Amino acid sequence: MSSGYTALPSLTSPDGASTAPPLPNGFDDPSHPGVRERVARWWKDSVGWGSPPRPPPPPSNYLTLIPLSDARLQPRDTRLTVVFLLGFALAIAGAVFITVPRGVSIGEVCVRPSRMSWNTTKSTYQLKLLAMVPVYNPNYLKAHIEGELRVLFYNTEAGKQSMGSVKLPARSSPAIIDVTIDASDVPSDYILAILSQCSTFPEVLIFFLQGNLTARYLFQRQHLTAIDTYFLIDCRNGGGMQPDDGPPSATPAPLALDRLRGLDPGWC
Repeated sequence: MSSGYTALPSLTSPDGASTAPPLPNGFDDPSHPGVRERVARWWKDSVGWGSPPRPPPPPSNYLTLIPLSDARLQPRDTRLTVVFLLGFALAIAGAVFITVPRGVSIGEVCVRPSRMSWNTTKSTYQLKLLAMVPVYNPNYLKAHIEGELRVLFYNTEAGKQSMGSVKLPARSSPAIIDVTIDASDVPSDYILAILSQCSTFPEVLIFFLQGNLTARYLFQRQHLTAIDTYFLIDCRNGGGMQPDDGPPSATPAPLALDRLRGLDPGWC
């Protein structure tokens, strides 16, 4: 059926064959994906979401020849490393062995009169004591000891002396610490009892020594065993020392320090 139009010269009729360019071959072939499919495939290959992991690349048959003199084929020399680690371990063990705290202890305290005199007419007396405290410091570093000693006549305090920070040598066994105590400070009613005991048999006074000492080693403090003992004072010869000529009531009894420096069990 004709459309009723007359074709112009050199022009084709709209009813004729199409003049559009032909589609490429394989446009409808599913084996040639479009843009959308290409983008989806690129996304999977690049990102890997939603797809199984890629298989590892096949092993290469490429061979490398290395000469036997190559340093990489020689065994590693670990002697220097072993020596360094051994020296470091020995240094740590030595530091721990030296600095580990060891207990500081006190031996038997020896008390002797350094000066003793009394006057029955004026009802006065003077008694100065020398307390020798043996302290054992088994540490390999120096330590310090401090505290206070008190002398009691029955239940009243006759005198006390504070000890400042006294240095203890390393590995001292023991170190003798001398503490001078003035035991003349008693109430008047006790002075009469002292004079009475010194003038009657057996002419011996009984005093008590108490004290609390603390040892410091590095950054640690150690409370030592409390000192609680007694000692006797011989009124006639000053605690076993021979007095000078004259009446013992007016003669001081000097202390022979060189005789008390022995470290045998009977040194006091």
